[in-house]
This record gives sequence, structure tokens and C-alpha cells, in this order.
Amino acid sequence: MKSFNRSIAILGAGKARAVALVLSTMIAVMSGTCAMAQGSGPEIRVALSAGLDVLDPTRSTNGADFVIYTQVYETLLDLDPKTGELVPKLATSFRLKSPTVWEFKLRRGVKFHDGTPFTSADVKYSIERVLDPATSSPHLAQLASVKEVRAINELTVEIETKTPDPLLPRRMQPVGGAGRVFIVPKMYFEAGTKQEVSDKPVGTGPYKLGEWRKGQSLTLLRNEDYWGKKPDGAKGTFTFITENATRVNALLSGEVDVIQRLPIPDVPRVEGSASAKIIASSAGVVHTLLLDSRKPPFDDLNTRKAFAHALNMNNVIGNLLGKYGRVLPVPLGPTVTQLDKSIAPYKYDRNLAKELLGNKAPLELSTYTSDGRYVADRDIYQAVNAQLSANGFKVKPQTLEWGRFVSLMQSRSAGPFYVVGWDFSEGDASKMNSFLKSSSAFSVTNDPAYDKLVDAAAAEMDEAKRTELWKTAQKLVHEKYYVAAVWQADAIYGFSKKMNFQGTVGEVLDLSKVTVAP
Repeated sequence: MKSFNRSIAILGAGKARAVALVLSTMIAVMSGTCAMAQGSGPEIRVALSAGLDVLDPTRSTNGADFVIYTQVYETLLDLDPKTGELVPKLATSFRLKSPTVWEFKLRRGVKFHDGTPFTSADVKYSIERVLDPATSSPHLAQLASVKEVRAINELTVEIETKTPDPLLPRRMQPVGGAGRVFIVPKMYFEAGTKQEVSDKPVGTGPYKLGEWRKGQSLTLLRNEDYWGKKPDGAKGTFTFITENATRVNALLSGEVDVIQRLPIPDVPRVEGSASAKIIASSAGVVHTLLLDSRKPPFDDLNTRKAFAHALNMNNVIGNLLGKYGRVLPVPLGPTVTQLDKSIAPYKYDRNLAKELLGNKAPLELSTYTSDGRYVADRDIYQAVNAQLSANGFKVKPQTLEWGRFVSLMQSRSAGPFYVVGWDFSEGDASKMNSFLKSSSAFSVTNDPAYDKLVDAAAAEMDEAKRTELWKTAQKLVHEKYYVAAVWQADAIYGFSKKMNFQGTVGEVLDLSKVTVAP
């Protein structure tokens, strides 16, 4: 370098400046190349609408948790958003060896974030952990068909079911929330406590945990040793802003790049912004207003009917969601294969509601409500509670932090009625089991007739017969008023104009699919 500087001095001032400029440019380019090689890249700042609870994919289906742990953990298969077909992920192929045995061939060369090789032992452990009653997994009900998991060799797994299960491979992809199997590292999870593996998740995914400051923020760092395509963002920083206006202001001021659940009244503000834009998907979550039929007062059919007919949901959803929402007849997404289109939503009939209640009115109900977890949830709760109060019920609502609310749901103590959303992006009716099958941690019913129908549907390999069984189950649920109201809201994100994202699959915010403009 000293001899190079001496050569510049000999050239004279003009030529020296030119050579110096070339040199400085080369050094800058080389420095940039080195920085990129060390994992540089843009930071993507995301504001979630609810806080985190448990970052253990075996023990949580909380939407905010799901956003984080799906960046860290992966599944055997993936779902093509355009075709709905299953495609390889941690498994390179799968096949039905016999009516009750599925075989999965695993990807070679994959490592967990701690450097441990991914093998069939991890798959076996991950599934058996869901099936272990001591885990209290919310995914258990949808894996109840599994009889045994066998690690044939390091890269081959067989899953044997008690009866034929045509949907087992659908449990091995990430879309749809409850019932998914994410692969966790056996050695790491066996060595740590439940709290330790939740606080410091280790997976095979494109991002790994940087820092979790509970109640404040969480940072993900790009996994530079990832087996697949590396994402644009080198870092993802997640903050938790439950208040709608504050979340929107953070986007418009440039504090964050992405916000979940853009409030509908704020859509015009974002559309008119020079720095932000809207990305929306009609395949948002299906909201269910569940009635706990196992306990008074909703163990009585007439009380459930009165509750449902006291609500004018077309009025509520039409006024509060407009073109971004729709009332549904049964708790299934519109794209579910087995949807019974002959069923209509419950009609508003205040006279019938009061007649059914009789001398019980006013019937007092204490309930918990969310605020900011779902699109317009506070406003919808207020409108629903006002209609109930005008039609024979006296409601005492109390806002509760979402993580605590989910814990109460899972322990079946969330109150006589509440709203919870479900992702039906996998396109199958079996998601109803998450909240209606007796064995599910989130169930609000104990109906042997429903259980018998869905068990038969789960074992039916003939798709036409399976569809008929599910249509019968839908009619039963509708006639027994286990779900008082159902609606779907579009998934609406606010995004910086510097970033792009295809919001095609429910409310899945996949950080690795966010691309950043040069």
C-alpha cells in the first residue's frame, strides 16, 4: 500500500485524484461485499397486535406466537398457495405404503440452529410429544389417529395410524394453525425444561432467535446456514402494539415497516400515505362466537338459541367491516372442500329470543373480550353486547390480555361465551374439531354424536363419503347452536412501500417471504 501511495504522488495532482477515487470506490465495493458475506441486509420492523405467550410450537396456537415460531421451526411439508397441493419441505417425499402407514423421506444435510443434524429421531420425538397427555398440546385432537411413529433409518420415518387417515400429510404443513406438527430438536428439548425451550427456541428455519425482551420486543436473525433459499431480511424486530391508532401511527411515521390488522377506519389514511400501502387477503381468519354448552347457562338449547337470534350479525359486520368482512353460516372458511352451502346463517329475531328466555330474562353473563387481537374486535364486541343487552341478556364484559385469554380458553375456563378466530387455509372441515370435539383442549362441547360423526369422517378414504359425513356434522352443529355467530374478516396489513409481500394464505405473516426494494 505504501508503494501504491508513492506511485500516486508521482502522477501529479489531477491524475492522483482520479486514481484515489478509483481506489476508494474499489475499497467501498470490497467492504460492501465483505459485509454482505457476513450476513448484512435490511432490518424488517414488525408491529404485532398482541403479545407473545409460548414459543413452543407443540404447546401453542396463539396467533402472535405462531408468527414468531413459524420463522424458527419448520414442517415436513409445505402448502403451495396457488394450487393448494402439498410440496416438499423437511421431507423430500411421502407416500401411503398401506391403508394405515405413511412413509416420509427426509432431507439430507439439514441442521438445527445449534448445529445438531436433523434426523428421523427428531420427527418421531416431535409427534410423540404432541401425543403425550402431559404436554397438554392443543394439536392433540387432530393427531388422535396416530398409533405409532417409527424411525426406520436416519432419513426415513413411518407413521402408522389406528384407522386410515387421509389427512395425516395435511398435519405436516404449516398453514391452518391448530393440528400442525413443527419439528423440534429431540436432544435440546429433552435437556431443557418447558420454560427454557419456550424462551430460547431452536429450529431448522430461515431465522433464529436473537433476543426476546418479554413484553417489549423480540429479534430474529437470519440463519446464514439455512438449507434453503435465504430471505432478504437479515433481521426481524417485532414489537407489540395492541392499541390500533398507535400501531397505525407507528407505520405512517416510519417507526415500523409492517403492521398486523390494519383497522378499517384507517384504510384511507394508509392509502393516501406517501410511504405506506395496504396488502389484503380475503382468506382471513374465521371468527367464531362460541357458547360453552358444557356449563350453565348454555347447557340449555333454548338459551343458546335465544342468544343466537338476539344478534343481528349482518348489521354488525356490514357496518364495521364493510367490504372487508362477511357473515358465514357455519364455522368453516368459504374455500373448505366439505362446506355445506345449503345452510344459512341464523336470522335475527328478537321476539323469538325473548320468548325462548321466558322468565330467565335478563340473564346475566360475565365475559372476557380481546382488544386489537382481531380486526375491529373491540367494536364488534361492543355492538354484540349492546344487542344482547337489548334482547334479554345483561352482559358484563372485561378486557383481558390476549396471552392470558388463550390460557383460559385452553383450560376451558374462558367464560360462557367468547370470540376466537381460526385459520381454514388448509381447506378442510376437520379444523372444527379444534373447538367442538370433546377431546380438544379448546372444546366448548361434549357431544358424543358429533364425536362419532367426525371420527368416521377422519377414517374415510372415499372423499365423497367423507364430505357427506362432514355435511351431517355441520347440520348437527347448526341445529344445536354451539356456535352463535360466524364471520370472516380480510387479513389487512399495512406495509412500507419499500417492501413487498404476497398475502395469499390466511393471516400467515412469513418474514422470509417479505422482499425489500433495492
